[in-house]
Amino acid sequence: MDTSKKKKSIKQRAKKAIVTQDNRFIYAKYDMNANELKFFMWIVAQLNSQKDSLFQVCEIPVSEIFQVFDNKSNENFTYVKNIIDNMAKKVYIEDFKLLDEKTMKEVEVHRAMPLFQFLEYKKGEANVSYRLNDSLMQYLLDLKRDFTQIKFDDIQQMKSAYSIRIYNMLVCELKQNKQSLKINLSALQNILEVPKSFYVWEDFKKNVLAQAKKDINTKSNLVLLDIKTFKTGRKITDLEFIFDYKNNDKRIKREQEKEQSFYNELIKIIQEYIGKSIYQKRFGEMIIISYQFDEEKKDLKLIAKRKADDKFVHFGVKSFKDINALKKAKDKAEELFYLDEVKVLKSKEAQNKYRSLFD
Repeated sequence: MDTSKKKKSIKQRAKKAIVTQDNRFIYAKYDMNANELKFFMWIVAQLNSQKDSLFQVCEIPVSEIFQVFDNKSNENFTYVKNIIDNMAKKVYIEDFKLLDEKTMKEVEVHRAMPLFQFLEYKKGEANVSYRLNDSLMQYLLDLKRDFTQIKFDDIQQMKSAYSIRIYNMLVCELKQNKQSLKINLSALQNILEVPKSFYVWEDFKKNVLAQAKKDINTKSNLVLLDIKTFKTGRKITDLEFIFDYKNNDKRIKREQEKEQSFYNELIKIIQEYIGKSIYQKRFGEMIIISYQFDEEKKDLKLIAKRKADDKFVHFGVKSFKDINALKKAKDKAEELFYLDEVKVLKSKEAQNKYRSLFD
């Protein structure tokens, strides 16, 4: 295969390559520059995150590494050796809390794990051999839930590692039907492992946030609409990223999924009210007997039967505000029931009669 065909093949693979990570990995700490991060994510994209259960010894052509970097210059192999030396020092850092079984108190845990078991490059050969550290398997293999997938093509041309990290976070939130991410400024700086000079707001804004917005908006499938700031006193302490898909079809699909999830939650709640009594001043006492949901029109209705004349009454349910009104109507019916001594006595008699049948 000639060089031009090989380059074309790598480019096509890059467009199809999917990087899959546990969500914990996205918000963990690891200090890499843009090329190192692309190198690592390209390796992760070669895994089958749903089927693989072990890390294998693998090889990557040196020529492929340069194309992964989207590097158009002719770097020498010393550059690759330096990449390998640097990657061998990279660690995944996770901070979390663990419940101590003896004291039953939460204990803060700081865990650091090398990303690679080894990397190897022999002079004169065209490949780099490597094996990922087994400690990372829980974050990269056999992922069934709470994971995020990104297209490698959406990060390949980004200039800043901070842009790539922030992009991963935004995609993670979008997959959970969220269009905003509010995060403490110090926490974000800690995750990104920015140098101390970037802890100054103006420097962080210029070197991290401005570049992230430029990279994401020009190189990826997302649009970062705004970065809001929040102050405690005079100091900026929190940020909120506002974002969405550029592709309108994806945006519509996500909105539809979000809407369907919302109605599923409403239906789950109102099912608990079927068979219960409710009271409204306009219609009097009623029994909820069923519900109807028109999926196409997104029209959810409760069906109740009036006790006075057995006529049916339909109630629209469009929000959790309607659920609160339903709860109040149920509580009112219960209150009126216990104020009616005749009904209470009849209910007790019926209960006693029912029990006697099984004595």
